[in-house]
Amino acid sequence: MATPDELDRLRDELDEWRRRAEVAEAVAVERLARAETAERALRTAEAAVGGRSAAQPAPRPPGDVHDLPPGPAAETPKRPASLVERWRRYTDTIN
Repeated sequence: MATPDELDRLRDELDEWRRRAEVAEAVAVERLARAETAERALRTAEAAVGGRSAAQPAPRPPGDVHDLPPGPAAETPKRPASLVERWRRYTDTIN
């Protein structure tokens, strides 16, 4: 059977874990409130911009890096027209 000292230690440990759980719950509630506030702010900003949803990217400013023509490294090779041609190219690469 457990001694009185062990029981006291276990009760103290239980109290400590209970306090930790309460703190974790308070932190979770605060984070949820912050997330909801951010969500409302995002919806308000989207409505102010003209109803654009988060799925639609914002227009880029003129002169953006993406407006430059692609260089030779950015060009991708064309895909072979048929499965036979793709298989032939694949086997050529492994030989």
